[in-house]
Parts: sequence; C-alpha cells; structure tokens
Amino acid sequence: MNLVKALLVLLVLVFGCADLATTNKILELGFGEANPFMHMTQTWFGVWWMIPKLGLTFVIMALLWRSKNVFNIALVAAFCSTPVINNALLIAGVI
Repeated sequence: MNLVKALLVLLVLVFGCADLATTNKILELGFGEANPFMHMTQTWFGVWWMIPKLGLTFVIMALLWRSKNVFNIALVAAFCSTPVINNALLIAGVI
C-alpha cells in the first residue's frame, strides 16, 4: 500500500513539473495564463513565478502523504493531470 501511495505522490510532482514546462511553452507561444491566481503570481514574481507554483506542489504532496486513503490520493493525482492535458492540447493546436 505504501508503494502505491508513494508512486501516486511522486506522480503529483511529475504532473507539477509537466505543468510548469507546458505552461512555459504556452507563454512562449503568446498565450496567457487562464488561472487568475497564477496570472497574479506571474505578474508579481515575473520569471520567478515557478517557485510559488512548485511550492504549492510540494504542499499538496505533503498533505497527500499524510492521507491514509489511497483512492483520494489517486483522485487528486488525476485532478493534477488536467492542466497538463489542457496545456498539451493547446500546444498541439486542438483547442
């Protein structure tokens, strides 16, 4: 059970890093940030906006590690994949 939990929490980190990479690519393409909170963070921190974003990812990981319900951890991991999928679709030009 702990192996599954560890893999799911690690997957949240992978999705967080993938979100950063795909968001940077979208910003390079001239699109803007759709999330108002992250847009505000990008405005305040400039190129350093990635630090609060990764910090939030680590907070989520810490909270998930304390959870005893693997199903809920899997749901959060799946939810964390949605921005990455959306960004990848934008980059591909589907949306």
